[in-house]
Amino acid sequence: MQDDCIAVAMGLPGLRILRQRELGDRFEVTVRYRREEVNCPVCGKVTNKEHDRRQQRKRDRRLRDKSVILILIKRRFRCYGCGKVFTEPDEVFGPRKRTTRRFREYLGQEALYQTVNRVAWKEGVGEGLVRRCVAEQIGKMLEAKGTRETPEIIGLDEFSVRKRHLYHTAICDLENREVLDVVEGQGRQKVEEYLGRLPEPEKVKAVAMDMHEPFRQAVQQCLPKAKVVADKFHVVRHINEAVDKVRSRHQGGNTKGKRKELFRSRYTLLKGAEKLADGEKEKLTRLFLCYPEVHKAWQLKEGFRAWYREKDRIKAEKRLTELGDRIIQSGLPEFTALLPMFSNWRDEILNYFDYRITNGFVEGKNNRIKTIKRMGYGYRNMDNFRMRILATNPGCGGRLSHLLT
Repeated sequence: MQDDCIAVAMGLPGLRILRQRELGDRFEVTVRYRREEVNCPVCGKVTNKEHDRRQQRKRDRRLRDKSVILILIKRRFRCYGCGKVFTEPDEVFGPRKRTTRRFREYLGQEALYQTVNRVAWKEGVGEGLVRRCVAEQIGKMLEAKGTRETPEIIGLDEFSVRKRHLYHTAICDLENREVLDVVEGQGRQKVEEYLGRLPEPEKVKAVAMDMHEPFRQAVQQCLPKAKVVADKFHVVRHINEAVDKVRSRHQGGNTKGKRKELFRSRYTLLKGAEKLADGEKEKLTRLFLCYPEVHKAWQLKEGFRAWYREKDRIKAEKRLTELGDRIIQSGLPEFTALLPMFSNWRDEILNYFDYRITNGFVEGKNNRIKTIKRMGYGYRNMDNFRMRILATNPGCGGRLSHLLT
C-alpha cells in the first residue's frame, strides 16, 4: 500500500468509483451509478436486467489544479414487463450533459467574479459553456428573489444599444435602487405593455423621466394616479446648452476669428456660482464687461439653479413665471427657444417640488449598461442582454461590473 497519498471523497455519493489513475494534466476516474434496480419510464415496473453499457467521458471540478475526467459506465436496462429498453437516469450530470451539475454551477459562480473569457481559459472549456452556466446561475438568482411588489417611485430612461439606430428603455425602482425591467425600443407601446402588467398600478405615486413624450403618454394611460416628474438634470442641461450656445455665438466659428477668452471660459460659465474660486470670479467679471449677453445668459442659468432650491411649490410656480418673463426680456434667441419646453412640460417640471426625485440612479445604471455592452462587444440576444442587466441588481451580484463579458 502506498504511504505517500491520502483518500479524498469525491462528494458524489450517487456514484461508485471503480478505478482511478493520475496522468500528467488530469485525473481519470471510472464511475457508475450505485443503483442496481430502476423503474421503467413506460410502465413503471422495477427491473434489474441490464441490456448493455457504454462509456462516456464527462468533466468535473478541478482537483489539485488538475482537471477531473469522469468516465461514466452508462447502462441501459430492459423492462421485464413491457420489454422497453431505456437508459438509466443521470442525476449527477443531467440529460445529454458532458459536465457535472456542480461543475456547471461552479463555472457560473466563477464568471460572476471574473470574465467569461478568463474562466473558460482557466478551466479549459469553451466560452459558450461558461456563458450558458452564467445564464443559468443568473436565472436561479432572479427566481430566488421572487416577484416584486409594485414600487411607489419609478424612473424611466432610454439607452443606446446601437448608436443612433437602436434604443431600449430601462425601468427602475428608485426607492430600492434596482432595475425592474428592460424593454425594447424607446416608444410608447412596449413601456405601456410593461406598466400595464404591474399588479397594483394605483400604488405608483410618481414617475421620473426625461422630457420624452411617448413616456409621458404611457404613464398617463397606465398609471393615472402617478405624477410625472420631469428630471431636474435634463432641464438644467437644456439651460446649460443655451448658455453655451450664447457663448459660442459670440466666440466665432473659425479658428482665426475665435475669441480665446470665451473659449477658455466655456467650463467656468457652466460651473455653479457657489463653486467658483476667487480667480474664476474675477475672470468672469472681466468677461461679462466685454460680453453683456453672455452675462445675461449666465444670470438666467443661475436663476434656474436657485429656483430648484425653492421649498414650496406655490412659490416655485410664481418664480417660474418670473423666469419666463426674464427670458422674454433678455431677447436671447437661445433661451426663448426653451419657452415651448417650459410651457408643454410646466406641470411635470413643477411636480419636482411635490416629489423631489431625479433620474440620477437610472442614468448611472445606463452608464453601467453601456460598460457591460462594450465589455461584451455587444449582444445580439435581447433576452440574454436583459437578464444580465437585471443581474446587476442588489442580491444578484449587483456590485460586479464585469458580469457580461
